[in-house]
Amino acid sequence: MKRKLLALFLALVMACSLAASGFADAGPEEPTAPASTEAADQDARLAKVTELVKKTLDLNTDAFTSFYGDVEENPLAQGWYLSWSNEDGESLNIEAMEDGKIISYNYYSPSEEGTVSSSDMPHFPKGDEAAARKVAEDFLAKVLTKAETAAFDEDYTTSRLNATEYRFGGDILVNGVSADLSFNIRVRCADNKVTGFNRDENSPMLLEDYPDAKAAVDAAKAAQTLRGTLEMKLEYVLPDADATQAVLRYLPVYGDDYYVDAKTGELVNLTEIYEKAGDGIFTMGSGGAANDSAEAPEASPEGDKSLSQAELEGIAKLEGVMSREELDAAIRKITALGLGDYTLGSASYSVERDTPEGETPQVTAYVRYGKQVGKNTLTRAVTVDARTGKLLQVSSYGNLPEDTKRPITFEEAQAKAEAFLRDQYTASFNRMDLYDSTEMNPENTWDWTHFFNFCEKHNGYFFAGNSLRVSIDATDGSIADYYPDFDLDITFDTTDGIITEDKAIDAWLGTYDTALHYVNIPAAIDFSKPPYNALEDWGISYLFKPVLGYALTQETGVQGIDAKTGEPIPYDTFSTGEVGPYDDIASHWAKAQIEKLAAFEIGFQGEQFEPDKALTQLDMLALVLTVKGYDYDLTEEHAVDDLYATAYRYGLLTKEERDDDALVTRIDVVKTIMDSINFGSIAKLEGIYKTGFADEGEIPAGLVGYAALAKGLGIVAGASGKFLPTKGCTRAEAAVMLYNLLSK
Repeated sequence: MKRKLLALFLALVMACSLAASGFADAGPEEPTAPASTEAADQDARLAKVTELVKKTLDLNTDAFTSFYGDVEENPLAQGWYLSWSNEDGESLNIEAMEDGKIISYNYYSPSEEGTVSSSDMPHFPKGDEAAARKVAEDFLAKVLTKAETAAFDEDYTTSRLNATEYRFGGDILVNGVSADLSFNIRVRCADNKVTGFNRDENSPMLLEDYPDAKAAVDAAKAAQTLRGTLEMKLEYVLPDADATQAVLRYLPVYGDDYYVDAKTGELVNLTEIYEKAGDGIFTMGSGGAANDSAEAPEASPEGDKSLSQAELEGIAKLEGVMSREELDAAIRKITALGLGDYTLGSASYSVERDTPEGETPQVTAYVRYGKQVGKNTLTRAVTVDARTGKLLQVSSYGNLPEDTKRPITFEEAQAKAEAFLRDQYTASFNRMDLYDSTEMNPENTWDWTHFFNFCEKHNGYFFAGNSLRVSIDATDGSIADYYPDFDLDITFDTTDGIITEDKAIDAWLGTYDTALHYVNIPAAIDFSKPPYNALEDWGISYLFKPVLGYALTQETGVQGIDAKTGEPIPYDTFSTGEVGPYDDIASHWAKAQIEKLAAFEIGFQGEQFEPDKALTQLDMLALVLTVKGYDYDLTEEHAVDDLYATAYRYGLLTKEERDDDALVTRIDVVKTIMDSINFGSIAKLEGIYKTGFADEGEIPAGLVGYAALAKGLGIVAGASGKFLPTKGCTRAEAAVMLYNLLSK
């Protein structure tokens, strides 16, 4: 069992090593220490916590023949791990606090199936999700404390075919307010038995209890206070991946985190509080890089002379590339790379894929160099055009010994970076300016480069999409990293009609909610109070004090504000096979079946199902493969070919049978469904099947078994005693066939 209390305590030890004087003004005056348990005998304590747990859950444990309880104690909390079992392999494990508060619950019976059945026959989960949800709610009402309530996450999607458990999750509210606590719970489909529960628990880390949720400041006033912390910058961006003209948008400038104290209305900089409490907390070294600069073995010039035409064409794509030694000579001529004391290691070549017919594919070479500095290894990798030697990219890895001198100043490094980029991009660099930079931290022994990011400027505004990023080695001024990302084909929109930053910030504020929640503030520990005095030896000098506050939360990702319309611009979203909800089935006869399928991500992507549209071969495969969990987005390049390749692997059709736009019949759909569940070999047996359909004679030769099995499984029933095998099939009719299959 993963023991949360131990993990919690170790996390405090590792992450909270703070000086007590560093936050003396943040702690409460009278922290309340946990009650001592030293006086109680262990067996009496185990008996008491077991009774409390059983009473909370109304638990009958008569069926279990074995029981034991482990206790884990640290200066902050005492946790019990209660375990029941019997000879049949049934077990129950519960983690609880000393006062009986239940943190986790896990029940197992060897008779129960796994989370997902391995059967070839897909099916909807048994039982009823709404009934299982009610069981989960009742269980949570037992295990949550008086001040806590459960807020289910309605987007917590757990619907999976063949699942044997319904899963739910959400937040635990304290006094009706978010406290950054979550839960998850599992309910067995077959009998609505709770099989698992876990919750977050942070009370051992709190020096004080949660205050009441009565705010003296309303959300609107808090939002206006928080508005003053928002800042935006006006920049050019490409509106989508295929765009060639950049447009102006206000983008957020992210900085410190703030909240508004709900009792006083004071604006509080949370970042500064944590920085003050955690000076030096994240100062850590990193391990040395492995020495991978050893030369790779040369390929043997001798080989099989029986090469195919495709192989010969592939080999020809490497014609004219430089050898490793020639590449090395060309690269060393770029003196700014500072490779004088580096040793040549390996060189690898990569041929550009999908080159248009008639054009020569580009070949890039990735050349690695290494050198020893003391006992440490530094690696510098240089990527060039393998035919011309043109520099494409540079990256460096490794750590220096602690006493290594780093004399190159930030100003000197910037001058070297600009000189290098001007040499590489003589004309284009004149259109660029310094966008951001990071100076080497001399206190960090692993930090040995100054970083600069130059971006294009047009009409006085940056376009970060065209960037040249460079890092300068602070030991010798050489180029440590170089990442060009520059597209000369971009055009730029005019600056006419731009809204003010003030209006943009108003629009940006409108994309947020301002909600109450509990904020955990670092609070100094009074080491004179037991058991906190034990923490001093561990280097822990603060825990947390919960305060009621307002903060800005954004439910959906927003990129920025359109600089001319003032409209929020969401981030681009990419379909990953998500289906529905559909807006064109409200009055359709198959609405219930289509929606049930969509809940399990079975159907067509997007918001249109087009239920009465004639089904094509491509539609049929896309629909049936979603039962297999296949994610697709037919708008993406190669997506249709990939979908067909998947259909070939499942044996749903052959390459010769591919006809994307061909309309399919009812027997085509039945055959595809039956093949997808591995019934094809049985269906092909001849002379043993009778369908009972009046039009059985119209079923194509060799497919009678498919129709008979489909009828037996309830996939099709037939209208007026007929199967109508050669009749065209609509999208809705195919969906209902799948629904019927999964309902069995």
